Amino acid sequence: MKQILIYVQSFVVIVLILAGIGGVSYHMFKDGGWLGKILGAFWDVQTGNPVVAIPVTIAVLFIGKMWYDHNRAKGHTSRAPDLLIYIVMAAGAYFLFRLATEGSL
Repeated sequence: MKQILIYVQSFVVIVLILAGIGGVSYHMFKDGGWLGKILGAFWDVQTGNPVVAIPVTIAVLFIGKMWYDHNRAKGHTSRAPDLLIYIVMAAGAYFLFRLATEGSL
C-alpha cells in the first residue's frame, strides 16, 4: 500500500510539472504571448534609451558575478532548485484548474 502511495505521489508531481511547463510554454510562445510582449518592451527600451540600458546591463552582470563567486567560495548550498520545482508545480495546478473550469489555458 505504501508503494502505491509513492507511485501516485510521483505521478501527481510529474503531471503538475508537465502542466506547468506546458502552460508557461503555451503562454510564452503563442501569438501575442509573454515573449512577444517582453521582447517588444525590451526593444522599446533599447531603441528609446540605449544609453541607460548599457550601464544597467553591466551592473547586473557585475553583481551576478560577485554573488556567484561569493557563494562558490563560501560553499553555500542553495534551496533554489526545490523552490523552482514548487513554483512550476503551482503553475501546473493553476493551469489545470483553468483548463477544468474554463476549458482553455
